[in-house]
Amino acid sequence: MLSLFACKDKGKRGRGADAALAATGDAAGEVEPEPEVARRSERQVFSLGDNLLTAHRAVDGDLVVDASSVGFARYIRFDMPVRRWRLGATVHGQRVALAPKGGPIELPLTEAQAAAARGVAFELVGAPDTEPSRRTIKIGGRKAGTIDVVPGRVWHALEVSPGLLAAGENTIVIEGGEIALATIRIYADATRVDADPQPLAHAAWDAQARSLALDDGAALAWYAHLPLDAHLVAEVTGDCRVEVSAHSDDGTRAGGLLGGDTRHVDLSPVGERAVRLELVARDCPRATLADPRITVPGGPLAAAPSGPPPRYVIVWVMDALRADRVRPFNPAARAEVPNFEKLAASGAVFRQFYVGGNESQTSHATVWTGTYPAVHNVRLAGVGGSWRIPRELAVLGEMVRAAGLAPIGVTGNGFVTEGGGYARGFAEFRNMMREKGVVNGVLLGADVVEAALARLDARKAEPALLFLGTVDTHGPWIAREPWIEQYDAPKPYTGPFQKYGTMRELGIKKGEMGCSRIPPRRDIERLRAIYDSAVSYHDARLGDLVAGLQRMGIYEQTMIVITADHGEELFEDGRCGHGGSLRETLVRVPLLVHYPARVAAAVVEEGAEGVDVMPTILDALGADLPAALQGESLVPRAAGTNRGWPRPSYASQFEYAHAMRVARWKLKVGKRGVPVVIDVVADPDERTDVGPDNHAARRLTTDALGLFLATRARWHKRTMGVVTNLLPGAAEALERTAP
Repeated sequence: MLSLFACKDKGKRGRGADAALAATGDAAGEVEPEPEVARRSERQVFSLGDNLLTAHRAVDGDLVVDASSVGFARYIRFDMPVRRWRLGATVHGQRVALAPKGGPIELPLTEAQAAAARGVAFELVGAPDTEPSRRTIKIGGRKAGTIDVVPGRVWHALEVSPGLLAAGENTIVIEGGEIALATIRIYADATRVDADPQPLAHAAWDAQARSLALDDGAALAWYAHLPLDAHLVAEVTGDCRVEVSAHSDDGTRAGGLLGGDTRHVDLSPVGERAVRLELVARDCPRATLADPRITVPGGPLAAAPSGPPPRYVIVWVMDALRADRVRPFNPAARAEVPNFEKLAASGAVFRQFYVGGNESQTSHATVWTGTYPAVHNVRLAGVGGSWRIPRELAVLGEMVRAAGLAPIGVTGNGFVTEGGGYARGFAEFRNMMREKGVVNGVLLGADVVEAALARLDARKAEPALLFLGTVDTHGPWIAREPWIEQYDAPKPYTGPFQKYGTMRELGIKKGEMGCSRIPPRRDIERLRAIYDSAVSYHDARLGDLVAGLQRMGIYEQTMIVITADHGEELFEDGRCGHGGSLRETLVRVPLLVHYPARVAAAVVEEGAEGVDVMPTILDALGADLPAALQGESLVPRAAGTNRGWPRPSYASQFEYAHAMRVARWKLKVGKRGVPVVIDVVADPDERTDVGPDNHAARRLTTDALGLFLATRARWHKRTMGVVTNLLPGAAEALERTAP
């Protein structure tokens, strides 16, 4: 049967690349070869075969979904707000997705698939003693029909009205009782369903041979954000051809045919865009692609600097510091931060770094344990959770002590306490806020830095780690001289926030993290100026730290890691404080790693997360990384490894809401499981859901977050990679331990 995507004229399509290599003759009939085109140096950034788990499959144009795979997590609307699906379940010896009471499914269709669709088929598995029973199928909220569940592995085809299935996302809900689902097919011709009982066998990856096989008419599609100057590179065996096409949401297209002498397809026209990247086999029963991959220009990567490991490590958490208010992370920021800028010039700056949560305890616990919130379970709100790090998880102090450093802690965060497990392994641990008898109050950074430097000076005879926690950008905000007069306008200011942004005027209730009153616009501008003055004050304290290390003679031996536990909302969406959302203002914070002897100077745009801090420190120390750490070291990233392909950043809001950013696209999912897609570059205030009009961006982000949420408790970045770019063997590991 002719594929829906078959070329109408193979002689006209697909031979252009071959023609470009053909010789031209002169009047005498002599043949003169064209000059060779120099091949660029290629650096691989994405393996299509290793990421087959994240591809969407089609057979003869029909979308086919493998529900028995852990990859089915991408289609079940994040299994929120109530978990309905059990992935990797076994029914009558066969692997399925099991929904005891039925559940929702969301499927993406291209315009061609939607136009051709005549029905949906479900391959169900029923145990021998299954009593025949009926299930209702709804599509887009409308009843589409019923199917009967019977014993055995059986296909059930359901015709649908034209137009009921549309281009983009389609929500299908199965109601009426337990469903054991093996496969779904959106079909154009019902006769093909039973005639092709194993549609998933049309595409296969041989990890040993590094080859991807595609049957004629089979298609694979990945939703990705392609880098600039991307090429798809692969050698196709024999006389087969593989059609490559990339379609972006703005209508831009790129593509070509692989095969013969053509091993490269230029995808640069759709660079820096979210695209649907599709491969379709042509011209022979089975095409085999040798190691298909996405590449960007570049030669071998430089090795990370190989100097001595640091003798001292400083981990400074600047409470409530937003990345967008600090110039190395946002060049347009107003606040003057000369000390940050000086360190950044010879350090690694991670511009898309997300904390674990949007408040102190979740984020500190993520850094301390190197695990995601679903594992350490520390949070201040939501259902379940604890304020104490579980004893079975190793924490920062214990891990660096095992690496040979004596850990010292001096903090002003009233929630980072010995009772919470943060002091485990520390030689000494001081909470200066608790010493004042309060959890949250005024504590000057100058006092904290002075006390911390004194303790480090007393212990500098042996290798040490200093945890330093300051609260100057945390409320109550204090106007700092001389910066407040420089940042505030118009003048004079006569409102209530002359010196402080206090709880009373903002309606911050005891035990809560946000405000309940929205002041007038002029007062908001004053509060933002006060916050920026606190940013500059924090920077001045950074200068004090560096000067102190230089006085001690240990600056060159010291690794400095600067970050924050969360940001701060400043009325961008009617809130101030933190804990109330997953906006960039809360979850995107600075991460600066400075130790030129082992960490290359770099500005890194790919995503990084709180779970990566602990592995980075241990890697710089030359220590072994405990297996329980879910993050990865950022030392290789600074040197160039894993650069050039978007990596995700993830944050949790008390485990009832989630956010993930991939390149410029950010997905937020709240308690109802409804996805909202934001283009945070074009819309930094995060006001517009662009998902309905940007199918590729929506599916790119929902694929990533859907797979991650289903597997986050066992995700291991060092062996699996990330959900947007799996390492070899990751898919097999995920399938073996499906939740």
